[in-house]
Amino acid sequence: MPDPNHLAHRIVVPTPYRVGPANVYAFDAGPVTLFDCGPNTPAAENALRLGLAERGLAFEQVARVVISHGHPDHYGLAPTIQRASGATVYVGEHDLPKINERASRFATGALLMEAGVPVDLLVEMDQERKRTRKLHPKIEDAVPLAGKERFAFDRFTLEVLHLPGHTSGHVCLLEPDRRVLFAGDTLLAHITPNPLLEPTPDDPTIRRKSLMEYMRTLDVLESLELTLVWTGHGEPIRDPAATIRQIKEHHVLRKEEVASRLDDRPVSPFEVARAMFRDLEGFDNFLAVSEVVAHLDLLEEEGRVERLVEGGVTRYRRVSD
Repeated sequence: MPDPNHLAHRIVVPTPYRVGPANVYAFDAGPVTLFDCGPNTPAAENALRLGLAERGLAFEQVARVVISHGHPDHYGLAPTIQRASGATVYVGEHDLPKINERASRFATGALLMEAGVPVDLLVEMDQERKRTRKLHPKIEDAVPLAGKERFAFDRFTLEVLHLPGHTSGHVCLLEPDRRVLFAGDTLLAHITPNPLLEPTPDDPTIRRKSLMEYMRTLDVLESLELTLVWTGHGEPIRDPAATIRQIKEHHVLRKEEVASRLDDRPVSPFEVARAMFRDLEGFDNFLAVSEVVAHLDLLEEEGRVERLVEGGVTRYRRVSD
């Protein structure tokens, strides 16, 4: 007799990224569905095939692949699974451009230049991306999710929640009766999701305020009174309320750290990032600048910093008490 508490099998697959292995969740209660699928590497594909085989499953049986968000460590194997089974791929509507290559790298580059990142460093980061191009496969026919959709299985139903922050189109899956969440990168046990520097979905010339979105998402998660969270990386979270509190406290501390780097002299986010994070290389510059800009948004909302634009570069200075 099936375990009434069983929802999915967790399969851990390796990634080439600093974040480490990623989690894939296989729902076998019919129709066979994956939540995320790992990066497009031979090692990840082998691990996923073996993990499915241990549960008596194969790529050819997968009917649906639900992608939490459009980062390659979470969606990279989707085209391989599609070719094997004809599975339907689903992704948050605002992350659709990330997986069909319609997201503008130029728009993100422009935002980085506004943050004070030098052109030669932007060129270096773009070359790094081109070297790993096969990790970013193109998916043309994914079905967009807006949130509030439902995926029915034989013994339960999962609700789609649109929870932006880490990306603008990030979606999670909630089993409402047991208050169990499959969270992707929205909640992680030992690290906080990066509040990435990106344009808004509707206008590539406007930067979205990712951390402000994420703080609202944390309030939503708090209201759900979750009992268990299955994460996109690492172990499950068995005390979600405590983790949410810790993440909120982390961002308060990081905000104050950014504030402590400011005085009356206007400085760019890139300058602040270089002062806060030593020995940055390649893509890490993007993550560091994203982190600084996100917390500057919080400080600006509180009226504690003034934003100035000089020569196309946005700079910030502390507002005197």
